[in-house]
Amino acid sequence: MGSVFINILKFLPIAAASGFILLLPDDASAIQLHLTSEGIITHQMGHLFFLVSMVALIFTLSGKGLDKHKGWRLIQYSAFFFILWNLDAVLGHFLDNQIHAVEIKNISITTMQMEVYNNSPVLYRIYYALKLDHLLAVPAMILFYMGLSRLVREQRNNPVKKESF
Repeated sequence: MGSVFINILKFLPIAAASGFILLLPDDASAIQLHLTSEGIITHQMGHLFFLVSMVALIFTLSGKGLDKHKGWRLIQYSAFFFILWNLDAVLGHFLDNQIHAVEIKNISITTMQMEVYNNSPVLYRIYYALKLDHLLAVPAMILFYMGLSRLVREQRNNPVKKESF
């Protein structure tokens, strides 16, 4: 498991530099809101369940030694990015739908206005960064696909012979 985090740490400087550039917001055009409290509570529970499941997956793969195989290792990296994505989404939903520190107003079909508590520029930038969650979800999905593809390819190349009874 230590090798997973060491490999991920190699990408942190690039991610940090990219994140710094992306924290210079202009417009936010793709935001989805959950309007009722029942909807957001259920939605948040889904994120937390998914997050715990990905943590369990990482530990299971490490515990069984499956992370030594490239396909499973890619799936483990995917799980790490899904954990980050879920943390990001939970915090973003908490700010806008639960404590209402951020309010999104629809100005027109193509324009939205973001208002933050006390016009805090720090909160504005944090919320904007949280709404860039696709920068975590897309790599997670790509890594998951690559891991599954690798496992399928290995299985096709080395089929397990079935025993006859």
